[in-house]
Amino acid sequence: MEYPGLQKGFDWGRESLKWIAMASMTIDHIGSVLYPDLIVLRIIGRFAFPLYGYLLVLGVDNSKSVKEYFVRLFLFALVSQVPYYLAFGYAPLEVLNIFFTLSFGVLIIRSPFLILLFGIASLIVNFDFGIYGLIMIACIKLLKTGAKYGLISLVLLSVASLLLWDVQIFSLFAIPLIILHKNGHLKVLGIRERPPYPPWGRYLYYIYYPLHLTILYMIKTFLA
Repeated sequence: MEYPGLQKGFDWGRESLKWIAMASMTIDHIGSVLYPDLIVLRIIGRFAFPLYGYLLVLGVDNSKSVKEYFVRLFLFALVSQVPYYLAFGYAPLEVLNIFFTLSFGVLIIRSPFLILLFGIASLIVNFDFGIYGLIMIACIKLLKTGAKYGLISLVLLSVASLLLWDVQIFSLFAIPLIILHKNGHLKVLGIRERPPYPPWGRYLYYIYYPLHLTILYMIKTFLA
């Protein structure tokens, strides 16, 4: 079926995963910043990072310039650090935000042996999800290229996470969504096209992170 004025080749499933990841992350951060005793919010939030990791793998694989992709992520990491530490109550450089983790993840996807280097670095510089997050990104890359071994590695990693934070085991529930997309089954109404993106649309995915943290910080300050 043809839809006049729509762009062909658009991945509706990938777009859906972006919105699910953002919704999950927002719920998680609402729980962390405003309602730390509501553990159900943190459980829902466990969907976010595996989905972001998968989207990162897709981004690297489909990027015309991995270098530009890395630079874009790193610039937003710098922009996001102030709202990040304000929202979560950290010292300015006590913990680096998730964009730093994703930036490092780009390097891991391109050169897996760098996990060892970043593992050592994580003992000195604390970043969101730490070495666990980078290993998960590597496992998701493996899932995309070799589903069987990738799935096994993700299950083992999630079981190991019980030693640090038992809620993290719920991240496994995001894996079926990743597999559905990987196998081409995740579609929206069977439509593979979409209206043209406005020029700012491609950056909404990035801007949302520091923006929602700023809003949460303002709400937390107002309620204090």
